[in-house]
Amino acid sequence: MTVTVIQIGLDPGVIDYSSPDFAQFDGLSPERLRKANDDNVAGLRAAGYDVDNCLVDFGDEGVRKARKWLSAKRYDAVLIGAGVRLVANNTPLFEAIVNAAHTANPGCRFVFNRDAVDTPRDIQRWYPDPDDATPVQ
Repeated sequence: MTVTVIQIGLDPGVIDYSSPDFAQFDGLSPERLRKANDDNVAGLRAAGYDVDNCLVDFGDEGVRKARKWLSAKRYDAVLIGAGVRLVANNTPLFEAIVNAAHTANPGCRFVFNRDAVDTPRDIQRWYPDPDDATPVQ
């Protein structure tokens, strides 16, 4: 069975790149983030994974969108991007996404990328074979 993956991250158009919250991501721009998202999805699909890319807003709007996507399909892997996880002000959003994923997809594995361009390798840590939905232990 093909491994199903959802990549959940902030929509590049909603981020204030000049804010101190995002200063930790050197060189981040809407163009760079959008290209990284598109390249990650394309790379995973080319490798044989079934991938969805859910780009969210901050706060309740982002939570609603993530819940909708997570409840619409069974996912083996849920990748939550660094902009959601590593920005302290986004902790409530991060918690809500984790809880929504856990509720809708109780058997999923959570995957956390180290950089916007690492996503294919990060997914492959848990699912090295796109045709085997049994995660590495």
